[in-house]
Amino acid sequence: MSRKEKPRSTSIARRINSHLRWQQLWGIIGADISLVFFGTAFWCYLAEKAHVADWDPWMQRSFSLGKSGTFYEMLRAASYSFTPRGFDAKTVTVDAGDFLSTFFVLIIVLFSIQLFGWLVKCASGTAEIRRFLKPIDDIALAAERVSAQQLDASKFRNLEEAIGHINAAVPDAKLSVGDAELAGLEAAVNNLIARMHETYRQQVRFVDDASHELRTPIAVIQGYANMLDRWGKEDETVLEESIAAIKTESDHMKTLVEQLLFLARGDMGRQQFKPELLSLSDMLREIHEESEMIDSAHPYALQLQSASKAYADPVMLKQAVRILVDNAAKYTPQGNRILLRLRQDEAGAPCIDVQDSGIGIAAKDVPHMFERFYRSDAARNSKEGGSGLGLSIAKWIVEKHGGHFDVISAQDIGTRVSICLPAPQEGSGTL
Repeated sequence: MSRKEKPRSTSIARRINSHLRWQQLWGIIGADISLVFFGTAFWCYLAEKAHVADWDPWMQRSFSLGKSGTFYEMLRAASYSFTPRGFDAKTVTVDAGDFLSTFFVLIIVLFSIQLFGWLVKCASGTAEIRRFLKPIDDIALAAERVSAQQLDASKFRNLEEAIGHINAAVPDAKLSVGDAELAGLEAAVNNLIARMHETYRQQVRFVDDASHELRTPIAVIQGYANMLDRWGKEDETVLEESIAAIKTESDHMKTLVEQLLFLARGDMGRQQFKPELLSLSDMLREIHEESEMIDSAHPYALQLQSASKAYADPVMLKQAVRILVDNAAKYTPQGNRILLRLRQDEAGAPCIDVQDSGIGIAAKDVPHMFERFYRSDAARNSKEGGSGLGLSIAKWIVEKHGGHFDVISAQDIGTRVSICLPAPQEGSGTL
């Protein structure tokens, strides 16, 4: 690094180090003063308890130092007097010299060690802070070198024309200038274009899938409405069938719209998230009881191998587990068992397992099962198949909690989906 490129972070690091060291010094002094006060008060309490049967916090108290000599000698000759309340109370005087002189020496030794550590930090703190600031300094130097390059007007015109011909909606659209001096800028722009194209592709697919999912219930409702208009006014069979179909499809559309709104709010950062220390065993018991009450076609088993807790939003986490339980019920034959289990992994983190004995998931579908609107062939052929958004919502919730999924599945044997959450840190109230 040349003299001209000498790090500019040195002066900033010195100022930060000076500020931090003064704060540290005042903290040391304050802590030692508190130690002197509470240590002396505790000794006085012990001395009073040794001479007074009924200790009284409102006694009169006083210290007397020696009359002459050094401060240490005056401490050696000190005494402590206290007078209990009462008509015939007498003043008690005890020798405080041994305690005060010894305590004084200990405080001096402690302060000397602290001061030595403080001086070491003063000497090494600037270099340590400068190491943390080095990435920022490197960025500043790189920007200065780029701005110092002498680029003629033709290079800027070529760059402007190349950027003007880019269409981010076209696959594999890239900036190509063919100039070595602009290679770094070209790579940065191409990375940005790639991210823009991926975002554009996801948005297009999301809109297409959402339109397709909404088109079906709307078409069904319109069809039955037309049938009601033609024949349903007089035919009770048509009337009942149409009303039932319209209610079913409107409920499906309501669920779909709510799921779309949930994901949209999550993507925009507007979804409310209120974590608290939550008993996972209590939550899993509630889900188990609700599942048995709602679904009589499947036996539900509950295993609580640990009494884990986690910092979680109780409503959101319960929603994620319910999604897994509903999926297990959809693809498990009637009479087959569904297991809810709470355990800890090798690292001690809490895990919630939802394990079924259903149709299983094909290996090719497992990597895509949490994608929005993705449904495997088995799900599409199933009468109970949903919109393909439930697992996407569960994935968003679990990732918001800092957790992850583990999936083990075998076709015609069953599936186990596990939500693994981070273990709560002591003294932390947030994730």
